[in-house]
Amino acid sequence: MNFRTFFANAVCGTIPGKRRRDIVRIKIKYHKYLHDCKEFALAHIDGKPHKIKIDVGPRGHNLILLVDKLCAFKFPLHDNGYEKSMREKKIVDAFSKISPVKIPKTKVFQWGDIWVRKYEFADGVLLKKIKPETVIQNRDKIAKQLANFIFQIGISDPTELYDLKPKKNDKPEFMHGWFHNDIAENFTVDPNTLDIKYFIDWEDAQFMDFCFTSMQRNWEKLGFDGLYDALIKKYNALYEKNTKRN
Repeated sequence: MNFRTFFANAVCGTIPGKRRRDIVRIKIKYHKYLHDCKEFALAHIDGKPHKIKIDVGPRGHNLILLVDKLCAFKFPLHDNGYEKSMREKKIVDAFSKISPVKIPKTKVFQWGDIWVRKYEFADGVLLKKIKPETVIQNRDKIAKQLANFIFQIGISDPTELYDLKPKKNDKPEFMHGWFHNDIAENFTVDPNTLDIKYFIDWEDAQFMDFCFTSMQRNWEKLGFDGLYDALIKKYNALYEKNTKRN
């Protein structure tokens, strides 16, 4: 264990909150890399000074730099990022034509021996930033939008993504198909209207049985009473209506 890792572990042991610990750990362990990443980001915008917010991806796999209200960059921490970058871009390009909700455009850059993703800025705020009472008041509106998004993505079967499916000939059906796989944390809404604006972070999207466990648990902790049940009810109705039509 090198000194920076030892020091990061010692410091982070006193910091409450996993997300805060992860960010501090990255600032200490990857000090030089972080500096270089900031330089890269600015050079791939306009070269001018900008406010940069540091974040860390799920499971600490990526360093994320949010540059003002211009764009976001994702830098790999534990591999060269090639496979994940190319896979996500392929998924984003396919579903941008299908999704009823906007998906930020994605570019991939080779930087030395690593691959970096750059995302179009997604305005709005994450749902967790909205007061529980406001979410509950707008529960049906939010659920209707989410159900339509899940349904439309789920019944689609883009030919350009066949090679990413576990079984090429597997077909979409009820609660089975292409699934974003991290819904609770990764969409933005207009804080005034509660219209969903963007779905972000498609790295974990898969063709699979739909799994809502983490989303349901997350929303329960946030106090979004009834949102999960409303979503499932509206998805079921959409699927039934489509099945009868066909």
